[in-house]
Amino acid sequence: MKNEEITIIGVDAGATEVKAHAVSCGDLHQQTSFALAGPGCSRGYESVPGFTTVPMAVQLAQRDAGDIKPGSTEFQQGRLWVDAAADAIRDVVQVGSGCPALIGVGMPGLKTPDGRGVCVINNGPRIPDYLDALEDALRRRGIALAAPVAVLGSDADYCGLGEQYGAGGLFRDVENAYYVGCGTGIADALKLRGRLVPFDGAQAWLHKAWQIPSAFGPTFERLVSAKSFNRVYAELVTVAASDDGGAEPRVFPEVAALAGHPIAMTWIDAASLILAELIFERLWTIKNGRPLAPHRGEAYLRLDPNHEYRGILLDRVVIGQRLGMVYADARCEGLFRNRLEGHLAALIAHSGDAEMAPRFLAPGDGRASAVALRPGLVQPSTLRAAPALGAAVAAVQAWAGGQPIRAAPGPSRSKGASRRHR
Repeated sequence: MKNEEITIIGVDAGATEVKAHAVSCGDLHQQTSFALAGPGCSRGYESVPGFTTVPMAVQLAQRDAGDIKPGSTEFQQGRLWVDAAADAIRDVVQVGSGCPALIGVGMPGLKTPDGRGVCVINNGPRIPDYLDALEDALRRRGIALAAPVAVLGSDADYCGLGEQYGAGGLFRDVENAYYVGCGTGIADALKLRGRLVPFDGAQAWLHKAWQIPSAFGPTFERLVSAKSFNRVYAELVTVAASDDGGAEPRVFPEVAALAGHPIAMTWIDAASLILAELIFERLWTIKNGRPLAPHRGEAYLRLDPNHEYRGILLDRVVIGQRLGMVYADARCEGLFRNRLEGHLAALIAHSGDAEMAPRFLAPGDGRASAVALRPGLVQPSTLRAAPALGAAVAAVQAWAGGQPIRAAPGPSRSKGASRRHR
């Protein structure tokens, strides 16, 4: 296939739904700035009756033994996930030019050794042959591929790629940054000394948010992912409900808090403290090595405190996905944003670190009540589709090898150069 036009598609295969986006790049040779080319298409996952996620201990044991054995209902659930992704991609191709598709896919969970499937996942089925099944499903739908999908990537790492290469990304103009995306789970991404640092490559000194217990007990992901943010509030409302049913637990906590519901207001304050604790853990661990925190467990205490990035003070913290939207919402400034920043400022001030305080805190008058965060240290992401953008970037990088290619014309899509397919 020579001089073919392609449709670049980034896929965010989350734990609740799959979202596919056509993506454009102003200069595909330089691969400098990617943007969405149209509204994108999403598909929710259907549920197989009786399916439940396999206990994590069982998943890890089978992974370590190299013997992944999805049961029949888990296999069926996995095929529904694959079909949803194929349908979303088909919808994007039909809206666009219909040209061969170059596809990148990001997904939560630990990947198989060949990088083409998922062998451990917190919220969903294990699908060790995900990409093989997806490519087969696309062929059955008549979708031509410009090349096989190179790898099933980390949705968290792709958030970092999206913020680095996406137009308006908040990693682009800084050397050192941390991204925390609070969606169905929590996606962590890092940029240090000007380079993206995958968490899987930093596992000797840094844990992911789903692995770290907060001071409240459960892991950070079990408390302040968007899914958990909603779930905990619903549970609190259910516990406190009066005989007439109390408040409606399906209302988002920020909506209930804006209406003056006291349980929602209290929970949002607690959630802002928990998220501030996670951010502080990152600031401290990157600069000083992991802290002595027995409540975080033995695995955390075994992390190497003497890592290669010690001494770095972050330039920026980015909050993405659903809680990033709450943080950015002017109506929630007093309920969430100000409280999170106040809690984080207090943790930094109390740490006693002589370098962190002047870097991360605004100049004050010496009073404890006047401690405030430096403006701009924490910012909300404007790229809700950062994982899909990052998936598209990874696909282009893997396929183009630095050579120019020509993107297919489509809705709001710019045209690039041409490339010979080897």
